[in-house]
Amino acid sequence: IGQCVAEKRGVMVWAIGLPEIPSRAEQHRKARELRQWSSDQLVVFAAPTEQLWLWPEQRPSGTGWRLVDHHYRRGEGNDALLQRLDHVRFGIKEKLTGPQVLDRVRQSFNVDKVTKRFYTEFRKHHQALTEQIKGIPADRERDRRWYASVLMNRLMFIYFIQCKGFLGHDPDYLRTLLNQIREISGGHDLHSYFGDLLIPLFHEGLGKHPSEQTWDDPDICRIVGQVPYVDGGIFERHDLERDYEMEISDSAFESLFDFFDRWRWHLDERPSGEDNEINPDILGFIFEQYVNFTEKGRKEKGAYYTKPDVTGYMSVSTIIPAVVDRLVARGLPDPCVLLPNSRDRYLHSVLGYGREADLPDGDLEPGEFPDPALDIALPGERWCEVTHRRDRYDELVALVDGGGVDNINDAVTANLDLAGLMEDYFSQMSADECEVAFEVLRSLTVCDPTCGSGAFLLSALDVLEPMYTVVLESRPRDRRLDCRWAGRLVACAAVSSESRVPSQRSLLAAEDDLSQQPVRLGPDGRGRRDSQAQALPEAGSPVGRRGTDRALAGPGLQYQVGESPRRDRRSG
Repeated sequence: IGQCVAEKRGVMVWAIGLPEIPSRAEQHRKARELRQWSSDQLVVFAAPTEQLWLWPEQRPSGTGWRLVDHHYRRGEGNDALLQRLDHVRFGIKEKLTGPQVLDRVRQSFNVDKVTKRFYTEFRKHHQALTEQIKGIPADRERDRRWYASVLMNRLMFIYFIQCKGFLGHDPDYLRTLLNQIREISGGHDLHSYFGDLLIPLFHEGLGKHPSEQTWDDPDICRIVGQVPYVDGGIFERHDLERDYEMEISDSAFESLFDFFDRWRWHLDERPSGEDNEINPDILGFIFEQYVNFTEKGRKEKGAYYTKPDVTGYMSVSTIIPAVVDRLVARGLPDPCVLLPNSRDRYLHSVLGYGREADLPDGDLEPGEFPDPALDIALPGERWCEVTHRRDRYDELVALVDGGGVDNINDAVTANLDLAGLMEDYFSQMSADECEVAFEVLRSLTVCDPTCGSGAFLLSALDVLEPMYTVVLESRPRDRRLDCRWAGRLVACAAVSSESRVPSQRSLLAAEDDLSQQPVRLGPDGRGRRDSQAQALPEAGSPVGRRGTDRALAGPGLQYQVGESPRRDRRSG
């Protein structure tokens, strides 16, 4: 399975020699196997001419793991990886606790610091753009900042889709438009880009169905070209665009694009470890900072950003039981058949932290904090919490090993690692069983009628993606393209006209070429071509008006909005 070549306080480095770098699904499988020996690890796949270093980073929602890639190729510059490794070089006599070691490794290999660095620069460019907006009175500073947010949210959305070639197959689509409009104006009108091109692109090109578009200038229509219709409201005419006649200099957009171009924009949430990459998670982070940490966000009533660990727990405890219900109804066994004699494999790793060390002799003062040098307590734990956690660990191991958790409802109540259980369950299926599992996954509809920041939908993706990945890997290859399951959820920042704080809508961006077809969001949450599109409920419909009066109905998943699902979901 591999060889442990280094270890420090439970953080292990595993080396696996292979003729070639394995597929992504095989990488995940190996990482899952190694977690039996170490929950925190670096995994190195070593082929003759290259190496792939993987840091299995737990998703912010706590639902499963994503693999952060770091490539080493012989004969090429590998400074980025070498710098990261230098930061996690430990001396043999260096006295550190397990959390301290893990913190240093995470700081070196995880991708969160890229997001924070982007946000720091984002704030500066947001302020610069605010100052460049003309046409809004000086005493309406709030409106200028508000519109700067609207504009930057739209442009970031476009950057994500242009990088996939959805806009004329041009990864520099927005800058290309800027250059073309300047050619038409001869360079004399230094305010033409915003009013003459961006506004028509937003409201006519991206914000309207092709059958409803009315272009005032055929030259602008030609420059914009064929672009997908993006339903959902982000490109509709905003209230501020009706209230004010605004101008913004072309140079403001040049500076903003220079900032955006320093980053690698991609819809795939799989990190590659590069120092300049961002994915749609950045939009959720910006929204969190805005609501929770800015003066304006704190003053606005009714603005809440649910933390990823909360949305992750709720998504796992709702979606996975719904999937299991359908699998069992189709004749497949309950995943809990894997639990007997599994010891702590499906217990969350933090529950058993520090168990390798014995408790000190003598009486322990319940309210005191343990000595960090003992490496026995989680950060912030007192002795009473340490002993309770260790007792709970023993109880759960005995319960699980003895077959006391024989259905998914009890697994939820015991607060087991349901995501890990489902990945193991799907990975052991036959090809025929994977076909059934794929049909079950495809039948599931996830709806968040008050999606706000989109945090719950992104957590739902974290829950579903690993299951899809394992199932698709086992399906016949000649059908792989036919069953691309839904692309990626993209958190798209919009603006609420009533609360005046950024909110996010969720859009499914299909991974094939959408440049010739309008994109709409179907009632099942899937991105659709226009020929398949169905209208979403209007704001005045029963779901939009009184969501608590109507059950969300996907086959096998029904519960009232605002109420707990129909099972007992106690955390244990």
